[in-house]
Amino acid sequence: MDDDNVRLEVAIEIMASKIADMAQKGYTVDSKEMKELLKEKNEMYKCNNEIIDKILNVYGKELKQNI
Repeated sequence: MDDDNVRLEVAIEIMASKIADMAQKGYTVDSKEMKELLKEKNEMYKCNNEIIDKILNVYGKELKQNI
């Protein structure tokens, strides 16, 4: 696997965790915050490196702090 594939795989896991956390907090697919996450998820799957960087650096950091 090359670096881009590894970054995408890690971003997928982080995003899944972030979405699950938001759902657990009561956010629904109709909420502004969840809509934004789902939009970012779609961009992630399009290999948008800017969004992947955000997921890794911002959401990944949040995930580490919550563990």
